[in-house]
Amino acid sequence: MDKLLIFSIFIFLFTLIGTKYLKKILEYKKIFDIPNKRSSHIKPIPKGGGWIIVLSIIGIILLLDPYDKIPGIIAIAGLAFISWQDDLKNINVLVRLLFQIFFISIYFIYLYSFGFYNQIQFVHIFFLILIFTWFVNIFNFMDGIDGISPLMAITICTGIILAHFLNKSEYFPIFEILIISTCSAFLYWNWNPAKIFLGDVGSIVLGFICILSLYWLYLEGNTWHWVLSLPMYYILDTTLTLIIRFVEGKKIWEAHREHYYQKAVQSGMSHSKVVLYITILQLLIIFTCYTVKNPFLVTFLAFLESMVLIIYFSSKYKKST
Repeated sequence: MDKLLIFSIFIFLFTLIGTKYLKKILEYKKIFDIPNKRSSHIKPIPKGGGWIIVLSIIGIILLLDPYDKIPGIIAIAGLAFISWQDDLKNINVLVRLLFQIFFISIYFIYLYSFGFYNQIQFVHIFFLILIFTWFVNIFNFMDGIDGISPLMAITICTGIILAHFLNKSEYFPIFEILIISTCSAFLYWNWNPAKIFLGDVGSIVLGFICILSLYWLYLEGNTWHWVLSLPMYYILDTTLTLIIRFVEGKKIWEAHREHYYQKAVQSGMSHSKVVLYITILQLLIIFTCYTVKNPFLVTFLAFLESMVLIIYFSSKYKKST
């Protein structure tokens, strides 16, 4: 435990101090997120801060030396690279998706070829790759206001840690604890008003890390309700928004600010207040998973709790327009 505390402090300080210097580099290179009609900020902000989290995660993997070290680092580095290119010059959505699928495939096919998933039919691996690709893009879509993605990653990892302990898992969630450390430090710089943005390089990689940790939790057994409930708000907000855009004949892959949390900001709520509401929801979902024993009821309640917040954000927006 002493080593874990030391590592947590080191990762926290590395991210906290590293982000300061990364911000200066991005400003010097003039790599900014320039506000447009779809933005929720009003002045240019350095983007690409997620690189410090990518470096932290790779460092954590090297430190812990897990069985999936090689494919994990390849997938993370690959996703970071293609996402960074998108940050710099807006890569075609199809090209971006193909590269995401490619790097996520490397992770699963590498492990499958070495026998880690040989008890699973290969077609199931194919669906896992699609689910991972879908989730990392959900995480990216939802990274639209200050502080939301680091806090979402923190709350998801907190729930995962608790679930492992309650399930009396043999796996000790050191990885998730260290992810909380790096995200907490980055949150200092990303809290409203943000001094630096994650960029796609950060949000895509964080999405991959979260879905990977959720998948590890799922493999423990008797935990599927945690896996579905913890990211429930992100899933519902994105799904409902994309369905509405599709029905209205809009291109669902184009950047926009029609998510419910973005509408809450447009209604006059501050970024920090909206993120605080989402954090309270996440804590409520974790409490629900902890106290309610029926997994089907847990998932249903998490769905209802998330929908209540979505309806609240929607009502605030309607009153302001």
